[in-house]
Amino acid sequence: MEGSKANSSLNMEGMETMDTSKTYLRNILGNEYPNLWKRGLIQQRVRARANHACEECGMVFNEGTNFAATETNRWGKPLIGTCHHIDGNRMNNLKRNLVYLCQRCHLRLHGSHWKPGNSLLECWSGRPPLWITDRNLDYHILPRLFE
Repeated sequence: MEGSKANSSLNMEGMETMDTSKTYLRNILGNEYPNLWKRGLIQQRVRARANHACEECGMVFNEGTNFAATETNRWGKPLIGTCHHIDGNRMNNLKRNLVYLCQRCHLRLHGSHWKPGNSLLECWSGRPPLWITDRNLDYHILPRLFE
């Protein structure tokens, strides 16, 4: 098959290897954003549903934008609001799977790899954020070792 080597290369030993870059994998797995997402329509609805505030910490954003009303980063630029796919699937744009978060809460969530069914994050102090309970997402509470 001649044309099938477009996404492969040769490694140091001269053996063929597949391109496993994120872009290539997203393309073959169909995990790209849908057109409504690319046009910003889904994010608008999620932002409006959250009343232009982070659903975890409550940071307020200017209406019609993803820019924080008062919070800035260390360079004086406004923090950004983001839409997070709770299950990690960019094609799953059901209301239950989308939450509006400030960039700090979004990065913490990605860094923890939290998914429904996991234990609550330590920063939540054994109490799930409202976005988890409002969506009836499964979670576990870790027992406290020391009170």
